[in-house]
Amino acid sequence: MFNFDQMQYQAKIFPELTHLIQIKKIPNALLFSGNENTGRKEAAFFFAKGCNCLKGTGLACDKCRSCRKIDADSHPDILGVHLLKGKKIISISQIRQMGLAISSKPNEAIFRMVLILDADRMNIQAQNALLKMLEEPPEKTFFILIANRISLLLPTIISRCRNIRFKPLSDTLIEQCLVNDFQIARQDAHIASRTADSDLKKALMYLNLGELSKDVNWIKKRKWLVKMLAGMVMADFKNCISKGLMLSQKLNFNPDLIDGAMAVMKTFFRDLMIFKLHPEKIVNLDFSDTFTDISKMVENNLFCDWVQNLYETEKRLSSNCSLRLTLDRFFLKIAMDKGKLIYD
Repeated sequence: MFNFDQMQYQAKIFPELTHLIQIKKIPNALLFSGNENTGRKEAAFFFAKGCNCLKGTGLACDKCRSCRKIDADSHPDILGVHLLKGKKIISISQIRQMGLAISSKPNEAIFRMVLILDADRMNIQAQNALLKMLEEPPEKTFFILIANRISLLLPTIISRCRNIRFKPLSDTLIEQCLVNDFQIARQDAHIASRTADSDLKKALMYLNLGELSKDVNWIKKRKWLVKMLAGMVMADFKNCISKGLMLSQKLNFNPDLIDGAMAVMKTFFRDLMIFKLHPEKIVNLDFSDTFTDISKMVENNLFCDWVQNLYETEKRLSSNCSLRLTLDRFFLKIAMDKGKLIYD
């Protein structure tokens, strides 16, 4: 897989972390916020290696016993908490287990690291349990929390962390990587990069490249989904309902692929909003004629409401609501808007 140089792209962050080590002011807790796949996990291990490197320069030598153990994921004092398979939250029991693990002194590390991935997925009970540890941190231990949406974290947790935000990769940069390093056609690279929401690994997955590939013909599936959505919004009230419910049923049959489907839906409804003013800036360039037809048939003032409806739908899905019922609600709302009816 293409190995993007996060250290170069996040040019301000890695020197800042090195400086903290060199001046020997290791925070009790760091919060790495930003988009997925922007180098946050790599930065956490970079920091842990620098804190514990036996050379003592603030930079990992990658050769000493400590560096090699961290690289091999075999260091006893580098601990992690993450979402368990099939779960959507980090529970209080996971935090308590971690608390027991750090109740004694580090085995061999100069500084022990506790890395909490998807920290914004901790429920309130888990966050309160963690807060107690942040208030009275164990000796020679620092926490790194990685979160996409820090708004889901308790303000008291945020206030006890040094927040470092990782800037998202630009769509243009991702597109260039896809074209130059993988010889992807320019239009496919444009569509994948903008659908991936500043996430290079996700763009690679969409194009069946890299370690996250699910062996699905995403390009073909995207075209099918955009055609289905276009057919629905251009249909009359009755057919809009039937097409929407049929689409909801089909998406429900593939729950593992719903994230990718939602990403395509976001580009579709965003394109509806901007097409009339900036047709050259839409994501789905291969459907320009379709958007022209839709803009002639559907009132533009509905598009903003549909984007807001999609945003609410995404929040419901992330909070573990029923996939089928949530999608039914979304598509019925579109039909009701088209029928000039009120739907609650």
